[in-house]
Amino acid sequence: MKAPILVAMTVLATLLSGCGKDEQTYKTADGQVTVKQDGKAVTFEATGPDGARITAAAGDEGVAIPAGFPKDVPILDGAKPTAAMTQGAQMMVHLQVPVGLADAAKFYNDALKGQGWDIESTMTMNEMAMLTARKDTRECSVAVLKEGDAVLVQLVVSPQE
Repeated sequence: MKAPILVAMTVLATLLSGCGKDEQTYKTADGQVTVKQDGKAVTFEATGPDGARITAAAGDEGVAIPAGFPKDVPILDGAKPTAAMTQGAQMMVHLQVPVGLADAAKFYNDALKGQGWDIESTMTMNEMAMLTARKDTRECSVAVLKEGDAVLVQLVVSPQE
């Protein structure tokens, strides 16, 4: 799927939020994009000319974890998913977590190890911590960062060859 579809989805979400429509489908040279807004969240479904699909949702009040998100990638108790995306076998979830940066980073390091993931790299700098883990033919990247008073976690799980 080409990058222009992601750009188009962002632009369309902005336009849609301003015009108050609940659902709109747009056809582009790169495929079709359906944007839905329920007042609290915006969802996108894009299909390219080759049939490849991207689904995404975002909302401050919370969104659903994608169906099929790996059970061996833990979600910290009390975390609120604010964005989620699926593109083929790759999945991404953004979480707002109820703990500090160091505690969230430690949780993901320990919990992934406990689920059989091999931690390949870790890095902490200023108000951000990152780690990369591998299990079988998958990679999980975790980024933990401060945004104002909030602590956010980004989980990305993707197949690796």
